[in-house]
Amino acid sequence: MKKLLSILLAAMMVAGAIVMTGCADNNTTPSATTASGSDQDVTTEPEETEVSDDLPSVTFKGKTFRVLLQEQSEDDLFTEDHETGDPLHDAVFRRNNLVSDRFGIELEIEVDAWSSVNETISRAVKAGSDEYDLCFVHMVSGAALAQSNLVLPFEKLPYVNLEKPWWDKDIGNGFSIRNNMMMVNGDISPFSFSITSCLYFNKTMFDKLDLEYPYELVRQGKWTLDRLFELTKDITSDGDGDGTISPDSTKDVFGLSSWYLDVPYSFYYAAGGMLVSKDQDDVPYYAPQLERDTKIYAKIYDVIITNNAYYETDVTTANFPRVAKTFADGRAMFLDAKLSTAEELREMDNEFGILPVPKFDEAQADYKSFVNGASSMVCVPATVTSDSQREFVSIIIEALASEAYRTVTPVLKENYLKRKITRDAESADMINYVVRNRVFDMAYVNMHDGVGSYVRDLLKSGATDISSTLKKYQKTSAKKIESIVKAFDKSLES
Repeated sequence: MKKLLSILLAAMMVAGAIVMTGCADNNTTPSATTASGSDQDVTTEPEETEVSDDLPSVTFKGKTFRVLLQEQSEDDLFTEDHETGDPLHDAVFRRNNLVSDRFGIELEIEVDAWSSVNETISRAVKAGSDEYDLCFVHMVSGAALAQSNLVLPFEKLPYVNLEKPWWDKDIGNGFSIRNNMMMVNGDISPFSFSITSCLYFNKTMFDKLDLEYPYELVRQGKWTLDRLFELTKDITSDGDGDGTISPDSTKDVFGLSSWYLDVPYSFYYAAGGMLVSKDQDDVPYYAPQLERDTKIYAKIYDVIITNNAYYETDVTTANFPRVAKTFADGRAMFLDAKLSTAEELREMDNEFGILPVPKFDEAQADYKSFVNGASSMVCVPATVTSDSQREFVSIIIEALASEAYRTVTPVLKENYLKRKITRDAESADMINYVVRNRVFDMAYVNMHDGVGSYVRDLLKSGATDISSTLKKYQKTSAKKIESIVKAFDKSLES
């Protein structure tokens, strides 16, 4: 059942924003570093939180900004009108206050089930009912809204600047057709950032094996699937000597602990895999690259199957908690999971660190991060039609995103790094590699249970050849993408 919650944000100036950048052990901001040795140098720079959003100085004199929020992502805005003591909640509350005070607005938030948001938007738009200014929808199911003339291209919102650092730079790959961006994401959604893939490593286990932490490999652009394979090659072992290696054992150890619904995607996309390409007119087409994907799959296969990783495939019993527990109990060197899993590991006795998922090889320019399909996506209903309303809506959207970049994301990072014993300062800049290099594939978004999951299904069966699987998907997947483009074109004409 939906609940309508109106927030009259207090008209008070919040003194300052919490700012934290990635820092070294001496608490100084790291300088930009460039590593050579690959075809393209890998450069990382400290997060600059003082970037201007270039918005006009205007007041809307108490005008209401109406938001529809899927219940899974309530922490993107929250609904309480007071601080609660939770750092993330209070950072979002401060962000809301700052935007409210700056532009003289009132936020009104309606929370709906993730499975009902599409229908709610569709009903309102088809009825010509101007009910919402901004909607947070489920990434996979919400993508269908763009094919039915239900949401507005962001190109029609004059003050949303997708070149700014608070917007995902790869978002167009998954959500733009003919240079019409129908959904966006970035700092505006802390929930989305929280379910971005990363790799955890057991620092205590590294210390016992006299191994260097992989941080410098990351900075040098040398953190690859081959390095992960080498590190986990001889780790999985039958610690209790019963002849089997099981996550239920208290002594058996794994090189990697992973889940069927996470690791195939995070490894494939991190290695540069992509199933849909774009032509010069930004029109998508299904274009798997057999030679490239064969090499990617072979490396993933070696890390997971050859090295006998714990690869949990029992989805029906929701066994991810066992995957995380195996790592938390100190019985896995690495864990593939979401950033938000850090909260579940906070009481872990062993020390751990956070890394981006490895690249395919050193020649790959950037680390890439998979975004879980349950992520929120931001869209604007097609009922926002007048120029004045579009100016208003775009100003507030850009302000919510830019202020989240300054106020919310630093606190979110701090939450990831909180530890029972110590704070892992070295992991701070690792998180920038994760959240600033997120990738989106139209095949995953629109064909999640088909070709978008082929790596997952092949690993489950233990298959070594991918050619027959990709060939099987060729005809149906090409037709699916063509139908999406046709529906999109039709919606733009209406």
